[in-house]
Amino acid sequence: MTHTLTLALIAAYFAFVLGSLILRGREVSGPWWYLLRSFFPNWRFYHGFGSQPRLFTRLQTPDGEWTEWQMFMPRAKFAVADLFHNPRNNLLLANQNLVDHLAFDIQTLPDAESASKLVSYQMVMLLARSLLQQQGVGASLGPAGYRWQFKVLQVPPLQAPDDSMTILVSPVLQA
Repeated sequence: MTHTLTLALIAAYFAFVLGSLILRGREVSGPWWYLLRSFFPNWRFYHGFGSQPRLFTRLQTPDGEWTEWQMFMPRAKFAVADLFHNPRNNLLLANQNLVDHLAFDIQTLPDAESASKLVSYQMVMLLARSLLQQQGVGASLGPAGYRWQFKVLQVPPLQAPDDSMTILVSPVLQA
């Protein structure tokens, strides 16, 4: 029963969005489209060859020194079985898609607003913390927690990342 109700609600939502697009014209924007975008990948990469947003993380060691910034760069491992079932690579692509959405949201953010209020910011913050935890950071620094940061850079193709490409630096966060 619950499964049928869930499918019915999702179908009703898609029908509502489709109906609103037909009645309003071909423009694809607005708050309803914003909520729907989590179902689809970021297709802006077809518009041209350009810079890509990249997520970097770093942490503070117990002696107070900061580590070097580490770039999150999802790399897909190919296997024939992946043509049929590929959850790991799909998750990596979804994570990068999340970083892409944050970069777009920052670029369209009004000057007076803080990026930390964006849902995409909160989700990227959780992603960055998860990436550090997957590296075993918390265990190596002890139970008291650790201080860390993340940043997003808009990196042009075939160029090494540098600070001039920064579009967002988080405050120092405590785990």
